[in-house]
Amino acid sequence: MDDFYDDILSPAGLNSLIFDDPYAKLCFVGMLASHYCLKHRRHMHQSSSTVPKKEVIYIDLDAKFTAYVKAGLLLKWVTKDLVRRPITTSRTGPRSSIIEDGHKSIKIYLAAEGEFESILEDVLATMSESCIVIFDSVNSFYNLYYRKINLQSGRSLSNMNHLLSIFLMLLVKHGLPLDVPILATSMIRYKKTKDWIQSPSSNRLLRAKSAVKLYVEMTNECDISVRIIDHPVKPPGTFIFHNQGIKI
Repeated sequence: MDDFYDDILSPAGLNSLIFDDPYAKLCFVGMLASHYCLKHRRHMHQSSSTVPKKEVIYIDLDAKFTAYVKAGLLLKWVTKDLVRRPITTSRTGPRSSIIEDGHKSIKIYLAAEGEFESILEDVLATMSESCIVIFDSVNSFYNLYYRKINLQSGRSLSNMNHLLSIFLMLLVKHGLPLDVPILATSMIRYKKTKDWIQSPSSNRLLRAKSAVKLYVEMTNECDISVRIIDHPVKPPGTFIFHNQGIKI
């Protein structure tokens, strides 16, 4: 399946991963991050100075991925090496932070409310040292600016969509010359009270801007199904990854 990892994402545009099941998304991004981290560690042990040694950048806006990593359920080999440090801002109170393992195979960003810009600035400044940027998730981006959104009228929601579009395109623009793919995840629907309704995140944005569109789901508790919806070179199709569920 190495060919899948090498070819499935494109640095020439935004890559989007859509899902209905948050667990399926977590299993897939965990598998993807694990592949890149292990590849980084193999490079670290090679003597050739020409071998790139680049880390995974993971922007974890809902903190679920981080919780699983810290619990030792994902990326088990980095759990004891994690170091957390704040991102310097002029604000007092809760601040965005970076969690990085000692081998610098992954850097996880956790955003405080209204401070995504500080994360974006740091990611853009260090992207040349990375091999992939995972933006997880588009839906949770709106939670960082919930004070500016009127949920009843939708006022300012279009402004947040525009801001999100700018941030994603900045990541893609900086990743293109560095050959760094940008993957954004988005839940198609979310549950409010008893009904499933369309997510407030701009799925139209992802459809319009994405060079690669993927859909992930679990075929059972252990197997991940990844469907290619759109891709610049690969035909539509489905890949099954066996025994990739999170083991507790």
